[in-house]
Amino acid sequence: MNVHEEIRRQLGAYLDNELTQGESQRVRVHLEDCPECRQVLEEMREVQRITASLKFVGPPEEVMQELESKLSVRVPRRLGWMLVIGGAAAWLLYAGVTALLHARMPTWKELIPGAVVVGFLLLFISILLERLAELPRDRYRRVKQ
Repeated sequence: MNVHEEIRRQLGAYLDNELTQGESQRVRVHLEDCPECRQVLEEMREVQRITASLKFVGPPEEVMQELESKLSVRVPRRLGWMLVIGGAAAWLLYAGVTALLHARMPTWKELIPGAVVVGFLLLFISILLERLAELPRDRYRRVKQ
C-alpha cells in the first residue's frame, strides 16, 4: 500500500482527532501537497456537519412503555418467584404438620428436601436484603429509556 492510500484510510480518524500527534502531523503534511485528499477530507467534513445537524425523533413515551410491557420479563419472573415461594411455603407447612402429627423426628430422606428449600429461601432473603439496601443508592432506578 502506498502512502497516498494509507493517508486516505486515516482521514476519518484525522477528522475525529483520533490519531497520535505524529500520525496527525503526517496527514497534515500530506494534505498540504495533495488536493485530491483535501477534497475527500472536505467532503467528509460536510457529511459530518450534515449528520451532526440531524435530529433523532424517538417514539412517544406511551409507545415505549407499551413495547416494554410486551417484551418485559417481569411477569414470568414474578410468576416464577411466586410459584417457588408458594411451593416452599407449602412444603414447610406440610413438613411441620407432618412432624407435629406423627410426633417423631424426620428421617434424613425427609430432611434433604427441607434443607434445599431452606437454603433456597435463605439465598432469596439475602438477595432481597441486598437489593433493599442498594435501593437508595441505585442511580438507574428512575431511568425510563
